[in-house]
Amino acid sequence: MDFRLPDGAREWREIARRFADEAIRPMAATLDAQPRPEDGWSWEIVEKADACGIRQAPAPVRHGGHGTDHLTNITILEELAAADAGAAAVFGQHWRSIEIIQQLGTPEQRDELLGRLAANPRGLLAMSITEPEAGSDNVLPYNAPGAGVATSARPVYGGYRINGRKCLVFNANRADVLLCIARTDPSGPLVTSATCFAVPAETPGVSFGVVHDMLGQRLANNGEIGYDDVFVPQENILGPVNGVYAQLTRPVQASNCYTAACALGVMRECFDRTLTRARTRVQGGRPIIEHQSVGAYLADMYTDIELTRTYLWRAAWNADHDPMPDLQFTVLPKLVAAERSIAAARRALELWGGAGLVRGGGIEKLWRDCAGWLSAAGTPIVLRQRMADILRAQ
Repeated sequence: MDFRLPDGAREWREIARRFADEAIRPMAATLDAQPRPEDGWSWEIVEKADACGIRQAPAPVRHGGHGTDHLTNITILEELAAADAGAAAVFGQHWRSIEIIQQLGTPEQRDELLGRLAANPRGLLAMSITEPEAGSDNVLPYNAPGAGVATSARPVYGGYRINGRKCLVFNANRADVLLCIARTDPSGPLVTSATCFAVPAETPGVSFGVVHDMLGQRLANNGEIGYDDVFVPQENILGPVNGVYAQLTRPVQASNCYTAACALGVMRECFDRTLTRARTRVQGGRPIIEHQSVGAYLADMYTDIELTRTYLWRAAWNADHDPMPDLQFTVLPKLVAAERSIAAARRALELWGGAGLVRGGGIEKLWRDCAGWLSAAGTPIVLRQRMADILRAQ
């Protein structure tokens, strides 16, 4: 393996870094502080991402994108998340949904759905899976009949009628097209009874509930979606009926890497700000970086960043080049990055002392943003169980 970024990925890293510095950082603290969670949203950021090519980057050129690979995508997301985790989550959610359309869609479906998004500078996707009573059941997934997704899709003439409630969906109230996982066989286990539907947001019966008042990642609107007798035509089914879970290995690997890249960006920002602070904060008659215990903390943070980035690059390289994805990469990248991100934020808070707890200083926000990785894309304990299941099956 060559551990140097290809030229194309390095160019995109510079584009993403400029975009993050110019479009996200100046607005992040103000938007994060909005009392109403929906007011943390910025269409200006989305439109600027469209103008510089980031919004549709992974899509094919004919659909307004640049065909960027997984390694390039996680490099971009690391830069965006260093400026703000919520802003990065907006595009990570959109990209993982593009991945699903490209993996499951027919050529006609790809042209219609991705072409629709390309024509709209604000066009975004949302993936609705999680429900009030179905979270971890979906990640493992449990094979017990009825476990997991309860949203139903019953066949009718020309298509299906969808009924159910989804929650904790990034981009829920902002998306142009929704991808909905629904139960087409209410009696079977989830892996053989779920189907994916593409649902335009304006479809009658689609409604949007509360935007969740999240602890962190507040620049991303995360909310509820209702499906009330929503008719979806047959041609809007993505992949096989009752068999979507068997088709999601590569998209799940991409999703796991994208979430992990966002966690890595916040981890890096914790380190960068704390290193600057340690070089200038004087206690005991000298900059605190000269105290051995402080230097040890910084060394740990730096090591975790390097280890995490190396593993993510390996996972992304596998997704780009291996025709048979390695199942470990559908689980471990996010687990590795999430736990090290939380550890970095804790060390940063300790090294900043009381100043790190003050709003506006930046460190307390990074801590709040990191907390989201304890649940997004599976909790650490559920991911460990999922990895144990993979090991048992080997």
